[in-house]
Amino acid sequence: MKVLVIILNKDNAEGLERCLSSLKDQTYKNFDVLVLDGKSKDNSKEIAEKYGVMFKIQDRLGGTGFARVEGCEFALKRGYDVVIWGDSENVYDSRYVEEMIKALKDYDIVGGIPILDGSFLDHAFAWYHAIHLIVPKLYERHAPGNNKAEKTWIYERVMYPTSVRAEDYGFSILLLKNGLNVKCGLANAKVIVSLPKNLREVMAWQSARAKGVAQALKMVGFKPYDVIAWSLLVLLIPLLSFNLEALAIYLLILLTSSIAIHIKSKRFIKRFKWFYFIAPLVGLTIHSIYSIKALIHYLRWSNEKLG
Repeated sequence: MKVLVIILNKDNAEGLERCLSSLKDQTYKNFDVLVLDGKSKDNSKEIAEKYGVMFKIQDRLGGTGFARVEGCEFALKRGYDVVIWGDSENVYDSRYVEEMIKALKDYDIVGGIPILDGSFLDHAFAWYHAIHLIVPKLYERHAPGNNKAEKTWIYERVMYPTSVRAEDYGFSILLLKNGLNVKCGLANAKVIVSLPKNLREVMAWQSARAKGVAQALKMVGFKPYDVIAWSLLVLLIPLLSFNLEALAIYLLILLTSSIAIHIKSKRFIKRFKWFYFIAPLVGLTIHSIYSIKALIHYLRWSNEKLG
C-alpha cells in the first residue's frame, strides 16, 4: 500500500518542525510526506528540506479547498493508494500512521482521535475537533479534514469542493449525495491538535469557517439545514424573551448540554478542568453566531455561481 501524508501549511515554520519531527518518529515507516504550502513568507521550505520531505507551493491559492484538490490530484498522478491528511499544527503520536493504515484494512475513510492541551478555549471547542466521536454514529458519515485517512480511489469518483474552508464538510455531503458506497470508521490514532489562542484568533477562524461553509453548501448544491439549526441556538434567546419561563427552561437546557459535552470531551483534553464546564456553551454560542453569518453568506450568494 503506497501511502502519502499531506500536510497543509502556511507561515507556520515552527509548528511544521514539530509536526515533521513527530512524523519522523513513526513506528510505520513506509510512507511519503508532502507539505502543500500556501506561499509561506517564513522558512517553512527550509524546514521541509531539513526533514527530507516533499515541499510544493499551491498552484492556486485562496483557501484549503484548492489545496485539498491539488493534493488529491498529486496523489492520483503518482499512484498513491492512501492519503493521510494533516495540518502543520498537528503533532502525531508515534503510532498514528500505523493505526490509520491498520484501520483502512476494513474501511475506506477513517478518522483519528484528537487531543488538545487544556486551555479554556480548548475546553470550549474540543467538541469541534471531536464531533465525529461525540455525536453518535457521525464517524460513519464524516471525518475531520485535519485528522483522517482516505483511499484515493474515492477521488476518481468524488472530488472536494474548492471552498475557502469547510471543504471536508462539503466532501462528506457529496459522498452522501452521490450515493458512493464508502465505508467510514475510526482509528485508534492519536494526534495533538491546536485551536486559536485568543478571542481575536477565534473570531478570524470562525469568520473563515462561516464563509467556507456557505461556499461549500452552494458548490455541492445542498440546503443549509444544519446551518439553520446552529443559528437557532442563539436566535431562540430573543424569541423566547417574551416568555421568561420558556427562556429559563431553554437556558437550563443549554447549560445542561454544556455540562454533558464537557464530560464527553474529557478524554480529548490532556489537562482537563472540571470547573470549565461552562466553556462548551461559550464555544457553542460563538459557533452559532458565526453560523448566522454563514447563513447570511449563503442567502447573499443564492443567485451566484461559485466554483
